Amino acid sequence: MARLKLCLFGTPRDELAGTVDGDVPEWIDRLYESYGTTAETAPASASVLALGESLVYRLRKLSVLLKKMESLGWSIKPGRWDLLASTDLDEIEAQAQLEAAGVWVIVRQHAPQDKAGNVAWSHGLLP
Repeated sequence: MARLKLCLFGTPRDELAGTVDGDVPEWIDRLYESYGTTAETAPASASVLALGESLVYRLRKLSVLLKKMESLGWSIKPGRWDLLASTDLDEIEAQAQLEAAGVWVIVRQHAPQDKAGNVAWSHGLLP
């Protein structure tokens, strides 16, 4: 049985850091510019606004993935901070199924990754 943990979002610190630290997406720079600020000087209100826009986009993509998984017979169970998706297929078959369905790229964005950058399949229960 293949099982994937799918993250809805990260910790508040990590999520907000993505709106101000390092190379922020160009659309966030434009959003800040429209408010007369930059990533370096953005107030918390602007950072939370940018985070909200980002979450809407990411959660819509996750919804597409979940709908496809459900149509393929996967079971989706909520955990405290994640979702656990499972199927009777083995991991190789499950990945091939999701690749063929065109949603593996979304899995890669929401599932934890191992040290090599590959999707880390879940082998235990959610905490």
